Amino acid sequence: MLNSVFITLPGKYTIQRRMEAIANNLANASTAGYKSSRPSFQMTSSDAGAGGNSSLTLPQTTIGDLDAHVYFAEGPMIETGNKLDAAIQGNGFFVVKSETSESGVVYTRNGQFTLDSNKRLVTMDGSPVMGQGGGDIILDGKDIAIGENGNIYVDKQQAGQLKIVDFKDKAALRNQGKSSFVNTSSVMEETTPDRYSVKAGFYENSNVNVVMEMVDMMTAMRAYESYSKVDQGLNEVMTKLLDVAR
Repeated sequence: MLNSVFITLPGKYTIQRRMEAIANNLANASTAGYKSSRPSFQMTSSDAGAGGNSSLTLPQTTIGDLDAHVYFAEGPMIETGNKLDAAIQGNGFFVVKSETSESGVVYTRNGQFTLDSNKRLVTMDGSPVMGQGGGDIILDGKDIAIGENGNIYVDKQQAGQLKIVDFKDKAALRNQGKSSFVNTSSVMEETTPDRYSVKAGFYENSNVNVVMEMVDMMTAMRAYESYSKVDQGLNEVMTKLLDVAR
């Protein structure tokens, strides 16, 4: 017996995954440094018999998650007036130490920084922001300023420099919670950004376009409804064919 649900299952699966990604994007529409993403899939098809002695064959399609396409375009700059906040204009990522990453670091465009009890520059969750030499950035003083090249001054004396890196190919960067990314490739090395400047007193907001996400969600919902109607129609046809065969 041919079960019509397997004909539309691959399409319904891709739409469900797409809607999950849209929902995640909308949930992070105000998350600093967040980059919107879409799932991509690998599809394979082959002819398979309907079963029994029947000569009827239908294409059997298999869908597998291939990757997640991340849209790394720059988000809007939000002015805060906080002297520790920093936004990268152009290419590049801040480098942050992480105990959850195999490499010990994650990359982010979220420049909402603060100081911990040891005067270290850290992210809002307490992770140390790396300096150009790979160590912590200690800022012990009253007058703190961040320059366009990432240099940090305390009481008009240079106290460190933000480590800002880029990648020739961002395909191996994988999201690790909200606005952080890990490098999953052993051959894709950090490079110096070809163009960037640091804007102090600002942070980069999410690049999610809420209007476009809502439009995409409505389109996906209509497509899912269409697949469901096809399921219903095919089931009705198969029921009638079985009645005739009896």
